[in-house]
Amino acid sequence: MAHVLDPESEPQAENFRDALVDAFNARDLDGVGELLGEEVTSDVFDGVGVEAALQGLSDLWIRYPRLVASRGDCEDDCVIALWLPDENGKFRSVGFLELTIEDDGIEHVTYIDVDDADLTAEPPDESELAEWFDWAEWDRGEETTAEGPFG
Repeated sequence: MAHVLDPESEPQAENFRDALVDAFNARDLDGVGELLGEEVTSDVFDGVGVEAALQGLSDLWIRYPRLVASRGDCEDDCVIALWLPDENGKFRSVGFLELTIEDDGIEHVTYIDVDDADLTAEPPDESELAEWFDWAEWDRGEETTAEGPFG
């Protein structure tokens, strides 16, 4: 079930994080686009703006079809943890994303290597993702790349 933004019920950063995790794992480009500010930037994709961000995300999903996100915390900030399954199907962390939110939209996405920070996050539930993984391999016909999505 998709997360619905509700500014009355939870802090803005958590609200955007939760909605972005849901849209990311659902591979919902439209849902992600609705969360982004017009001039969104990142060290994860080239260019500026929603179109550049969605193209970068689409390319990432094609290259790493098993990349999934979960909710996390780093120090006092809510973040998005990124995971890839290893050869045995166990998830390993490949870093996390910090969001900068301004004017009711995500204005900047920063990738941070997990080695540099104190990340607290639950790994994805493998049973919930099994059906999607089967579809992703069938749809793209590509194997998951062994190394992480950001090098």
